[in-house]
Amino acid sequence: MEGIGKAVWTGALLVLLALVAKLWRSIVTRYWLEPRSLDTRIRSQGIQGPPRTFLAGNMLQVMKMRDTPKERDMAGLNHDIVEHVLLDYHQWSKEYGKMYFYWWATEPRIMVTEPELIREVLAKKVTQFEKSDMMVSAIASIIGRGLIAVNGDEWSHHRRVVAPAFYLEKLKKMVPRIGLCALEMLDRWEEALREQPEIEMSSEFSKLTADIISHTAFGSSYLKGQKVFETLRAIQEELSKVDRYNYVPGKSMNPFSELNRAIRNGQKKVDNLLLEIVHARQQLKDSGASSNYGSDLLGLMLDEVDSSRSFSGSGIKPELAFTSESLIEECKTFYVAGHETTAKLITWAMMLLATNPTWQERARAEVLEVCKSGVPDSEAASKLKIVGMVLNETLRLYPPAVFLVRTAMEDTKLGNLMVPEGTGVLVPILSILHDKEVWGEDANEFNPQRFADGVANASKHPFAFLPFSHGPRVCLGQGFALMEAKVALTMILHRFSFEISPSYQHSPVLRLTLTPKHGMPLLLSRRGV
Repeated sequence: MEGIGKAVWTGALLVLLALVAKLWRSIVTRYWLEPRSLDTRIRSQGIQGPPRTFLAGNMLQVMKMRDTPKERDMAGLNHDIVEHVLLDYHQWSKEYGKMYFYWWATEPRIMVTEPELIREVLAKKVTQFEKSDMMVSAIASIIGRGLIAVNGDEWSHHRRVVAPAFYLEKLKKMVPRIGLCALEMLDRWEEALREQPEIEMSSEFSKLTADIISHTAFGSSYLKGQKVFETLRAIQEELSKVDRYNYVPGKSMNPFSELNRAIRNGQKKVDNLLLEIVHARQQLKDSGASSNYGSDLLGLMLDEVDSSRSFSGSGIKPELAFTSESLIEECKTFYVAGHETTAKLITWAMMLLATNPTWQERARAEVLEVCKSGVPDSEAASKLKIVGMVLNETLRLYPPAVFLVRTAMEDTKLGNLMVPEGTGVLVPILSILHDKEVWGEDANEFNPQRFADGVANASKHPFAFLPFSHGPRVCLGQGFALMEAKVALTMILHRFSFEISPSYQHSPVLRLTLTPKHGMPLLLSRRGV
């Protein structure tokens, strides 16, 4: 019996050692041999970049350089902001050339700035270039696993569900609600101006866009929707605390991490709040109090949830069915992405008009001619050409997203370059929108006139204007964001004149989106008073 026991223990030990050896080989292959092979393949094509370190790659260097704007402000108010915001791109593109590469942890990323190559990535070879697991995980931790964070068939199905909420006829119906939300803000400003002429615009537009999204997404449940927004903002605050060791494998799964616990608790609270809103809407229909779920974003998605419950006859794969969980993720995505984009767009537009009084007066003259009441309807909004030009120029100089990344799902030819499977292609949106070779010598100056003949004719390449990306995965909410911004800006121009406050310090920083570090204080005066 003793011999049998020893044999069992010996066998178990050998199995354990075999498992450990297999795991070790897997780790060595995944984190050492494969990265070394990729590095060699990329460099052999003449592309250079900084040397990488084990596991972290160049992540710590990039983080340190992107932290620089948080520690110092720009010397003056000018729009040549690429060096300030993307110091890593500014330095390494000079050292290694515009097409260089670096390592974000264990994923190599090749910098691509040529518009024709970008067209290939975003429009012509969409299925070959998607979002990597690392990118999906990062996005999902911030805005949920909605449309922005999924790939392939799952993305196609989600987009088909959500897209109807952003059709032009739907956007037109949202204009009155957007106008009412903006009107409440302007009336609040009137009261504030009795005490002092300075108002901090960044926080004001954050409140405005949250209010608009709460109404347009959740209808009568908008007050609960605002609680969702407040909780999501708290999660973003936690995520903004830079963790310099997040490249360590499995770190996000650590149950003892205070940051992980705070994020999980916040996400659970958001999910519960959204479930309350969903159940309330479902009960309205089930009780007969309403004949349908409604025409807002929530109503459209609830219709799809009902349809997906009988997916067997619809041709939809069970794993792609649009469930209640899918709905909640899309709501989170719409809240965070929609709010951030529009709030910053209006904020930067106000700064640019405040520092360019001639354009402010040109835009105001158009508003007074087209929209005499001061509250535009959808028809009036469509006629505001100068206001549209101002918004496009704002997006060019201060795009909400400063870069985007797609990863090769297989070895893929890109121009003369062979991009190995698992390699990211990084498009530095901010630098392309400020490139003098593309936009002319005045690329760092505010000149809305460049958009007088439309976006396609504003630069030397129609694919160079990409604040909302391009191709099939172009931002679904861009029409909504521009409509919000146009309505808000029109109403402000109609009622107020404004200039930059002497207290303003110019320092754009990257915090999920491009943000004024010190806020945006402006001096307002009531027109005609």
